[in-house]
Amino acid sequence: MHWRDRFKVYWYHRKQTNRWQGDKAKSLGWTSEESQLCRFEVIVRSADFDKKSVLDMGCGYGELFELLNNIYRIQSYTGVDQHADFLKKAKQNYTEACCQFIAGDMSKMNLEAHDVVIASGSLNYISRDSDYLTNMITRMFGLANQTVIFNLLNSSQYPSRNTLMSYHPQGVYRFCKTLCDDVSLIEGYAEGDFTIVMNKVASEAR
Repeated sequence: MHWRDRFKVYWYHRKQTNRWQGDKAKSLGWTSEESQLCRFEVIVRSADFDKKSVLDMGCGYGELFELLNNIYRIQSYTGVDQHADFLKKAKQNYTEACCQFIAGDMSKMNLEAHDVVIASGSLNYISRDSDYLTNMITRMFGLANQTVIFNLLNSSQYPSRNTLMSYHPQGVYRFCKTLCDDVSLIEGYAEGDFTIVMNKVASEAR
């Protein structure tokens, strides 16, 4: 992501944090904690995370780790985010040996491959690069040994504005099908949101 876009995202979250002090979900840009959890639950149901390594791109406070760790025996979790304040709190809250947090630009930094690669809310930012989303999906697919899961804002219900970008679900689905045979589009769980699941293992087995 261009440094100016990264700076804009940083200030967006800084303003949100100052405005909603103590409300971590709203600091991250979610409308509520329930809204955030709803999206997390879709992710958790979309793959078998047992004994899998997980890469969470744009992890925020790392709360997805807590949910995954409560349900599955995950092998490892790596959370990546550019916002130092988020990661500081994540490291304080989650000290398990299987868990680590890394600061950096998830679109450019060197990252190791993981079984499951996730992006929850972190692909919704406006970029001056018109190919940013497709480049990120391609990057995530290359980093995933088995599964890619990400959610986006639905342009038919949530028009792009200010810092946030929305997308047409079928358009994103069609692009993902150029990379992977086994692609699922999940809708209806929350207004203005959709989730894509790319099953790399099933696709390559055919």
